[in-house]
Amino acid sequence: SVVIDPPRRGCDQLFLTQLLNFRPQRIVYVSCGPDTLARDLVVLVNGGYELKHVQPFDMFPQTRHIESVAVLELNEEDVDETP
Repeated sequence: SVVIDPPRRGCDQLFLTQLLNFRPQRIVYVSCGPDTLARDLVVLVNGGYELKHVQPFDMFPQTRHIESVAVLELNEEDVDETP
């Protein structure tokens, strides 16, 4: 398993490519940017992962900021070789 907590701008393409090549069984993605989380989840799902759960957390009440945790698991049967 790998836990990632990138900055607000999300993961860069090089990191996502390396992560997909590493092929951990589970990825736990902690995000403070729902837009970049969604962008990066598309890459990971297209790279052979299944999104199992996403949970938002309002850790900063009365602000627009939200933390989210996404759990993905490797789906060996549906692997696209191009990250």
